[in-house]
Amino acid sequence: GIIDIHNKYKTIKEEIKRCKFDLKQSNKMVLEGTNKNMQRVLRRLDYCTNDMVLTKGKVACTISAADELVLTELIFNGAFNNLEAPAIAALLSCLVYTEHRSESKAPRQQDLMSKLALVKETASRIATIKQECKIEINAEEYVESFKPDMMEICMAWCKGAKFAEIIKMSQIYEGTIIRMLRRLEELLKELID
Repeated sequence: GIIDIHNKYKTIKEEIKRCKFDLKQSNKMVLEGTNKNMQRVLRRLDYCTNDMVLTKGKVACTISAADELVLTELIFNGAFNNLEAPAIAALLSCLVYTEHRSESKAPRQQDLMSKLALVKETASRIATIKQECKIEINAEEYVESFKPDMMEICMAWCKGAKFAEIIKMSQIYEGTIIRMLRRLEELLKELID
């Protein structure tokens, strides 16, 4: 009767406790595996050694408003050298604009197109390294997540165009443009510090 029910209750309660422990252990193992894989990525990109964070790693640690690996690689590979402020802002807009649109509009200016190609090439290289280090990533989606839609808008804004003119340059909503410009400002502040 009641004693059997109580014993069954205790058995089930112990089984639940064991299952929770096993789940916690497996989550810990997955997290440890992911951390080890990411450490491999960081070592391959020269962000750290086994026991020390290097200069590239310190720079990446300061970035939170954009993809820190892609941006750090762009900085250390000289992507921003010899660029005017509007072109720098346009290039950074690819890193902060995250809206999912069915089609991306490539910039018309040749220098912006070459910088966009550099961003995508860098992202592709990072995705390949992540895959080689056993981090699950859809390389194509990752590379395509860096959208050029705001490059010309950013360039025009930095050159003094009025907001009304900028809105006419694209089918992107005004609020989205403002959000992107705020994210860009946040990223620029991080880079200044």
